[in-house]
Amino acid sequence: MKRATSLIVFIFIISCSFAQVQRKSTTINKTDSTITGNEKKTVTRGDKKQMMKELDLTREQKIKLKEMRQLAQSKKEAIENDDKLSAPEKETKLKELRKEQAKNTLYVLSPEQKQKMLQLRKEKKSGQMNEMENE
Repeated sequence: MKRATSLIVFIFIISCSFAQVQRKSTTINKTDSTITGNEKKTVTRGDKKQMMKELDLTREQKIKLKEMRQLAQSKKEAIENDDKLSAPEKETKLKELRKEQAKNTLYVLSPEQKQKMLQLRKEKKSGQMNEMENE
């Protein structure tokens, strides 16, 4: 009986410790309009979450944005797994998908939220430019 209880407690503690692992950032090796050459771009998931937090989204907006992200993710995977498309065609389709997603995101937001989001993007972009100049 002691063994079983000890084993359950041990498994619970181990599972709790794994649950606290958080991803901080992802490195992307793709060329972007803000990056010259093959420099690495670091995208922090916290940046997007922080932006969404600052926009003060309603529950309905959060649900709608989540659905849109999931749909875009499935479309992205379909494009990436399409063997009929060449690499440049895939890049073009992915770029179109990103534009569509940005447009749809703006559609969900109120005018004040749109203005705030555009302001936050501008601030982030100017911050990235300053970092590149300092390197």
